[in-house]
Amino acid sequence: MSFIRLPALAAAFFIFATPSLSETVNAAGVGHGTSTATPMPVTDGLVIVHATSMYERFETEDPMNPFASAKGPCFGAILIDKGKVSGDGLCHYTDGDGDVAVVKWVANGIDAEGRTQGEWMVLGGTGKWATMTGGGTFDAGGDPYTNRVAGEMTRN
Repeated sequence: MSFIRLPALAAAFFIFATPSLSETVNAAGVGHGTSTATPMPVTDGLVIVHATSMYERFETEDPMNPFASAKGPCFGAILIDKGKVSGDGLCHYTDGDGDVAVVKWVANGIDAEGRTQGEWMVLGGTGKWATMTGGGTFDAGGDPYTNRVAGEMTRN
């Protein structure tokens, strides 16, 4: 009987003593690049906007932020219906290690300066991005074009 208890005790100790492999990082930063927003009016109160962006670099607060070396395109559509904003799109980023991230964005507002606000979330990718989760908020627009990002990501 003591032989059975010892392996079970050792296994329990190993499970509870093993450190968690997940790591949460601050995703805050500013993306820099170019953006094109093509409005397609339907009526006075209904406009579709075809949006594309190309990110050349991100300045990040946390050097461990995977966005620090990411660049690539984002695309999607925004609907403005009687002042209410909705819409979404995707980003296809490649980081300095060659890993690819798929990030979804969802627009929920436009401020007086024409900057688009909304939420973003990591959907997956390759390498480190395959098990990454997380998201946050964004505030994109201006000339030169910037995207102020806040939130966090967890490497699982």
